[in-house]
Amino acid sequence: MKSIEELYGRHAGSDIYIVGTGTSLRVFPLELLRDKITIGLNQAWKVFEPKYAITMMPKLNIPEFMEGEASRPNITWVTKPSKIRAQCTAKEIDYGEGHFFGFENDGRASISGLDEPSEAGRVLDWVLKPHPNKLYLWTSISQSAMNLAANMGAKNIILVGCDNGAIGENHHAHDQHTQWKGESPDVRYMQYYEGVVEVRAALRKRGVNVVTMNPFVKLDAPSLDFERLCLETGAATFIENKDLPRGFSLMQDNVRYLKLTRYILEKNLRFFGKKLGLK
Repeated sequence: MKSIEELYGRHAGSDIYIVGTGTSLRVFPLELLRDKITIGLNQAWKVFEPKYAITMMPKLNIPEFMEGEASRPNITWVTKPSKIRAQCTAKEIDYGEGHFFGFENDGRASISGLDEPSEAGRVLDWVLKPHPNKLYLWTSISQSAMNLAANMGAKNIILVGCDNGAIGENHHAHDQHTQWKGESPDVRYMQYYEGVVEVRAALRKRGVNVVTMNPFVKLDAPSLDFERLCLETGAATFIENKDLPRGFSLMQDNVRYLKLTRYILEKNLRFFGKKLGLK
């Protein structure tokens, strides 16, 4: 897979917009993002087609790997090669290696429990100085996107739909994988926030600004203004969201890994069998 380092410096001095799937995106005027440099998070492409997109769960979020979804060749995807190998079929792996840019986040041993987000990628040194193939990742892929945007040359990073909190009872713009592992959304959103402010502080040392753009005009009561905007625009005031069952991701990765291992073994056996003249 192509290295993310090939993307570094592409947009020196630019404004880069990171488009999340938070509830505020449902009432955000998307025409403001037209002709902007955008990085979409996970399934943000279902709402707005970004120039770039990033995910750590390719099988769940990249349309080329999702049943019933059309390919979107105009999106430049950034994802984890290790997840591609663990989650995807051999054909999908070949496609990913030919089309996507890869990053990893294995920087240190995780000190978190099994029910807490891994801290393997909570490495601020990668934010302070670009690493050739690693990005900060703790609790939210928005943190990796911020790191990537700075490495691409952003002077200003503008977060859109990256709420780091629920609005009313809404957790995301639509039903999708969240990997909260049964914990309260309030707890996970606070961890999202803590990671984002860590990255923001590190980027400030690089001279990169991080701000949020949202459609609300009453910041002490976003839920109130959200409901008003839903009435004005016809957007849904509530969409139910669900987390995957506990352990689903690990189980899925293991199954895919075993299938891929069998595929490689069979391929090698056929190859060496021919070399040795065996049937």
